[in-house]
Amino acid sequence: MARQEKAVDPAAGPLQAFAFALRKVRTEAGSPTYRALAKSAGYSAATLSEAAGGTRKPTLDVVLAYVGACRGDVDLWSRRWHELEADLAAAASAPCPAAPEPVMAGPAPAAAEPPAPVEAVAPRGRPSRRRLLAWAAVPVLLAGTVGVLVVRAHDGSGCPAQPADPAFTAESYGGGARVRTGAARDAPSPRTIPSGCTIGFVGYCLGEKIHDNTGGSPDVRWFKLPDGDVIASGIVHGNPPRDLAAVRCADDRTPPGSIALTAAADPAQPGTVRLAATGTRLDIVGFAALYQPVEPPTARRWRQVGFTEEKADSAGFGVSWRVGGVAPGPEPVLIVAVACLGGDGPTGILDARSAGPGRPGTRFAPVSLTAAQRTEAATAACSYPA
Repeated sequence: MARQEKAVDPAAGPLQAFAFALRKVRTEAGSPTYRALAKSAGYSAATLSEAAGGTRKPTLDVVLAYVGACRGDVDLWSRRWHELEADLAAAASAPCPAAPEPVMAGPAPAAAEPPAPVEAVAPRGRPSRRRLLAWAAVPVLLAGTVGVLVVRAHDGSGCPAQPADPAFTAESYGGGARVRTGAARDAPSPRTIPSGCTIGFVGYCLGEKIHDNTGGSPDVRWFKLPDGDVIASGIVHGNPPRDLAAVRCADDRTPPGSIALTAAADPAQPGTVRLAATGTRLDIVGFAALYQPVEPPTARRWRQVGFTEEKADSAGFGVSWRVGGVAPGPEPVLIVAVACLGGDGPTGILDARSAGPGRPGTRFAPVSLTAAQRTEAATAACSYPA
């Protein structure tokens, strides 16, 4: 059994608050062991464990490797690390409280008044040490608390005002939603919207591909605020309507232009069809097939058979589909490749092939789909992968 980590108190100081929040990232990733994280992080399990220990400030590289291995928001944590550095420097430079006067023998002193709240005793100018520690803990408490603080955020505390007629809304969660001036991870970030806010958007644009914080699926949509700034789709809960077209924003990109599907039986793997897609300006491709399954014996409909992205170590878009679960029948099995913007983000850019009646064979001829079939096929192909 793995040894349980020593608890850290997020109110004990900025370093402990940082470690507490860093552990929460690992918890949200399913609590993988440090040994498992080490395989993808490039640092030893001991180094990663120490980073979340709350006793020593970890290096930025270690923090980003830790968060990246947990599929967290590395940009957010880069900012948090720099904030931690500033908090620790401010705490170190704050004057120490004067030593109390020695108590002389004599009559008993009058009862001391109860201490005033932090807000009442902090002088103007340089903040007190207690306030510095309290401020350092606020982002972590906002990120980890789901009770009173979230309710206050919904009441408007720290949340942006809703536009009069938003095109759609989404919810911030986790450590909050980082706002950027352009649709790229290196665009300036003027502010972060707290967790628990309902955010109103006037549209969305297309930009740099990022990965969803919860599901890990890729996404190129950036949601546009009334002032023109944007938030990456993958760090909030919610999506625009499927019939809403993309708008322009800073650092945006052109939508997908074309797609072509090829399908072929794999002679090395009997009962397997290899699907591949090529095209222009493709970032994410979903594959779907129209068939009736053997088990469970449900109706014939479109089902996703792949959701792919192009990576540095895996060029192109392709998936192997084992077709043993297709029930034989008189109607043809249809297959599509669709250009997607992200999970639940279909486009009208698709290509279809017919595999003939019954189970797919070796011939895959082009086929035209009705408008209804195109909509159903694109919705299935670009759904969030199970």
